[in-house]
This record gives sequence, C-alpha cells and structure tokens, in this order.
Amino acid sequence: MGGEQYGPVSPDSSIDDELFPEDYDRFGTAVNVKTGEPSRTHPWVDPSILKLMHRIGRGPFGDVWLATIHNCTEDFNEYHEVAVKMLPPGSEEQVRSSLRKFESVFHTAQGLRGVSWPYGISIKDGRACIIMKFYEGSLGDKLARLPGNKLPLADVLRYGQQLVSGIMELHSRGILALNLKPCNFLLDNQNVAVVGEFGIPMLCGGISSPSSEHPYWVGSPNYMAPEQWSANLRGPISFETDCWAFACSIIEMITGEKPWNHVSPQDIFDAVVVRHQKPMVPSGLPPAVDKVLKACFEYDYRNRPAFGEILRALTYADEPFKVGDWVCMRENSSRRYSRIGVVQTVIASDSVLVQYCDKPGERVHCSSSCLHLWKDLFQIGDSVIVKDWVNSPRFGWPGEFHKSEGIVSEIGVQDGVISVTFRGSQETWRADPVELEHVSGGLVANDWVRLRSGWSLEANPGQMPSRVGIVHHVEHSGKLKVAFFGRETLYTASPVEFEKVSSFFLGQYVRLKVEVVAPRFHWPQQETGGWDTGRIASVLPNGGLFVKFPGRLFTGKGVWADPEETDVVHLNEISGVINKYQHIQKMHWAVRPALALLGFLIAARTGVVIVNLVTRPIRGRKEAALENKAGRNTNETMENGKDSPSSGNPVWLPSQVAVATSTVASLIFGEGVTTPTR
Repeated sequence: MGGEQYGPVSPDSSIDDELFPEDYDRFGTAVNVKTGEPSRTHPWVDPSILKLMHRIGRGPFGDVWLATIHNCTEDFNEYHEVAVKMLPPGSEEQVRSSLRKFESVFHTAQGLRGVSWPYGISIKDGRACIIMKFYEGSLGDKLARLPGNKLPLADVLRYGQQLVSGIMELHSRGILALNLKPCNFLLDNQNVAVVGEFGIPMLCGGISSPSSEHPYWVGSPNYMAPEQWSANLRGPISFETDCWAFACSIIEMITGEKPWNHVSPQDIFDAVVVRHQKPMVPSGLPPAVDKVLKACFEYDYRNRPAFGEILRALTYADEPFKVGDWVCMRENSSRRYSRIGVVQTVIASDSVLVQYCDKPGERVHCSSSCLHLWKDLFQIGDSVIVKDWVNSPRFGWPGEFHKSEGIVSEIGVQDGVISVTFRGSQETWRADPVELEHVSGGLVANDWVRLRSGWSLEANPGQMPSRVGIVHHVEHSGKLKVAFFGRETLYTASPVEFEKVSSFFLGQYVRLKVEVVAPRFHWPQQETGGWDTGRIASVLPNGGLFVKFPGRLFTGKGVWADPEETDVVHLNEISGVINKYQHIQKMHWAVRPALALLGFLIAARTGVVIVNLVTRPIRGRKEAALENKAGRNTNETMENGKDSPSSGNPVWLPSQVAVATSTVASLIFGEGVTTPTR
C-alpha cells in the first residue's frame, strides 16, 4: 500500500507544534494544498495530520511505525498509509540538528527512483519523525520466510543489481546510505528492491556506546566498515564505506546468516578494527562476484572498488571485463599500479588480451583474477602530472617532469597511450597512464595538506577537526576531496584553500610541538619536563596518528595524536651527546638497562684486568724464586719478561702496558692493538 498523497495543513492542534513553532515558517508545508500531492519544496508535515498506528520495526536508529496522513478538503476526506521512522529521543538541540540535516537530504533526494525517498519530517512526542512511502515487506522479511533464510544466487544477483543502481543514484547526489542491510532493502509491488533507508545515521549523529574507545557508531555493527566506528577518529566515511555494508548484505542473502552473527558489538570492533579481520566470503561464487566482494572488505577504504565495478560484477558474473575496459594490475597488496592497459579481446571468463603502451602492437595475455577496473580514469581536459616515484618517463616529458603539469588531449583506446599537451606549446607528448595522476593546484592524491589561515572546516557541534589532512581524491572539476582527522566526512574545496606540508610515515619518532600546552589527546611527559617522544604505530587515511612509546616499559595501548600538534624528531638534527643519548633511550625501554648492564660488565672486566696487572709483578717474583730454587738461570727468567727477584721497585714493562691498552680498547670499542704472546 502506498502513501503517495498528503492532505493540506490543518489548524495547529498538537502539543508537538509548540516545540519548534518557528520551524513552520522556515519549512512551510510538505503537501500541495490544491492537488494533495507531496511537495517537492518543503519537508515539514503538520503533526496534527499524522497519526501513528502501531510499531512495525525496531532498530538501532529508532522505531518504524505504520501511520496515516489525514487528507481532508471540501471535496474528499481520505487517509493514506505511510511509514514513519521515529528517531531516538534527544535534546532540543539534537532534534533541531536532525531537522536541519534532513532538510538538505530532502531536497537532494527528490526524484530518485531506486530509493524510497522521504516525503517529509514531523515531530511526535518530542522525537523527529521521517515520513516515507509504506512498503509491504523487505528483503529481510523475505529471507525469514525462506528455507535456510537464503536466496538462490540468481535472485541475489538480480536484487543486487537493483540495489546498486539505487545506491549509485544516492552517490550521484552526494548522499551516503551508511545503514545498508536486508531489513532496509524494501520490495515494491513488482518485486523490485529499493534502498529503503539512507543517511539516517548521520541525521542521528551516530549511536552512543558505553565504550570510551568507540563512543558512537555510524551504522549497524554487523555491517559496519572500520571507519564507521567513531567516524570522527577513524573516518572519514565515504562512498567506499557503503561497499562494506553492501557486501555484508550480499553474503547474508547467499548464506542465510549475517556476518558476525551472535557476536557482541565490542567483539565485532575488536575483530574488524583492531585485528583487521574480514567477513568470510562463501566459496563457489562466480569469479567476478568473488573478487569484487573480497575487494569490498579492504581495510583501507581507498582500495575498495567503485560501485560501478560492483554493478559490472553482478551483471556480468561470468564475464568480468569487456572490450574497451581500462584495467590495472596492482603491485601485491599496495595501492600502486604496476601496469594500466585496455582490454582488446575477451577469450574466456578468466582470460583476456590487454594492450599496454609498453608493448605496441602486442596484446598481452592476462588472467582476469589479476586485473581490476581502473577507478581513476582520465578525461580529456584533465590536468595531469608525472608521479613522484617515476625516475624517467617512458616517452619523455618536457621541463622538470615532477613539476610540469599537462592537459589530457587524447585517450588511446587502441594503444593504451595518453596524449598530453602543455600550455603555451602546440607539441603533443605521449605518456604511459601508469606514470600519470590527476593534479590540481600542484596537489595530488595522498598529499598532506594544511588548511590555510582564513579558512575554516564545517563540522558537527562539539567537534574540532585538525587543520592538517590528506588529499583523498582530485575531481575532474579541479576541486579536492580532503580527509581531516576529527571530521566524519570528506571536505571538498578548491586547492587555493590548502598548502602542502611534510608527510608523516609509519615508524617515525614524534613528539608534541613546544607551543602545545593542552593537547587534543592525552600525551605523556618526560621525567625532566617537556613532552615525551613516541613512535608512529599507524597512520590513518585521514591523517590521524596512533603513537606508542617504546621507551616506556608500560606503554599501554598508545595514544591518538593530531598531526597539526605533532613534530617529527630526527636523530641527526639533535644537538649534544646527552640529548642524542636521551633520544636513543626513547627507542626502546630496554636501552637504558642494557647500557647500564654493559657499563657494569666493562667496569667489572676492566677491574679484573687492573687487578691482574697490579698483582703480576708479585706473581713474577714468586715464580722467579721458584725457578731459582729449581736451579734455573735468572737471566733466562729476565728474557721471558720476569722481574728480577732482587728488584725492590717492581715496574710494568711495555708489553704489559700494551696488554692493558688492548684489553680495555677491545672491551669499549671492539678493537685494539695486537696482544703480545707470552
């Protein structure tokens, strides 16, 4: 049953209207008074015409109710069934925030076909209520009625294609779904699956959790990607975030069991975020489907496939590539491409012929399992630059090739070559696509940048993002998508807002800047005062640093660090032997006891040597006396380096001094003069 029409606004009669009376003027009405159809300009629905009937669902982001809208005019009096998502209760400011966010989603989602776009919003019992079309059932309901709670593979692929089309519609409007799961995949009267809920986690601001490690979630735990756990720290959430939940949903439809079933949220967090574990993809799937599902579970969201590639795999499960596709081959598990080419011939589902620019006229046989669709396709007019790791461009490049920006003028689908021109020159240069990347304002993907003074980041209330982040993507328009530590979503802006800064790397030693008095996160201090030095244990895609302190025996789990507040410590830049020694101590807690033990051993062995040298003349006289008693010649004794028994002042001979010098030198420096033999 559908609730596709609303009635006109009736006089103010609900106590809920008193909560935000000024919102009526801002929102207007969600219906057209003359036609009774949903308004496409105003999201507000008068609470007095909305009647909740009974609850039909419950989830982490609120309850779902069957409700009616009373449509009353002079000519007719009708009630239309609708579904109402009642968000969790919150403060007045939280409800107002939900209303503001919903207004943006409402206008953006108008006209989408593959999703159940919202009709409007209202207030009931002090809680924000999102009004949507009522559907009779969902894929979750259908699974519950089937043997084994699973669908045939053909149905999974069909529903998957329909859902991906809806998700891609949302993404084309800049909207994230964030809560994809079978219960939120609705079925219409033609048995077509549509995305029934989207963006709700962002409207709610996440779900609170008692754990201090992940204070809130942005999604349902069993379907959440790593960056959705405390998205302001581990984010940002992006279009690739939806890949994870979609793949989890496909697996549930195939196997009949949702990932991490019967596992607590805390244990899911430990598995996904801490131990980097992934949901298990069932065996026996078509190669293209198997490969794309596994790619959806990459820990780093930047390595996950685009939804266009997912749609291709579900649509052509037995033919992952077609002629004309640009494909790439990665170096092991890294994000760097080793080769990029164009598919010329499809031999079989697992075998294609690819034209690479380094093999002109020669088509290379490749296994489909080793190839991926190239996500960063160039378009004519794109600005490009040679990548930093390229020492010598394959076809040459004018000027300083790491600084000279070119413009794509032609894309060779037959030879796999990109043609590039330069401003002020009519000459065209050929380029290997694997050596090029998008550039805008001198900035490329993965560059570290700082937001210039005078610009500010939009953020949710109570959040203070860092001003240092990492470029996520360079759009064809020239704008940059940048991830900032402390911001849940990507920030899109012109490159003029940013300046390039030095990168942070895994294993670097860092400490807080001297001018930082109250750091954003707890940071230990040295015994002598000042901030302690730690070692970067991980660098998040948003620039967030996780730092451990190997110089401390009890380091705990490490601390978060804002890159804006952090400086890199280089040993060769430290002045003074004592300061260098103190820095070396920070490398591992065992350095100090090891050096102390070494000093003790050196002192002990040196003491033994000195004792031997001091007592050697006495031992020499005793040996000489014994030799005299045996009738040995005293001269012979002297030739062997012994003191004369008649000598009253024993002295050290040069050979004895050499022995002492060599011993001490070998102990301290590992080398010394040759020890003379006796």
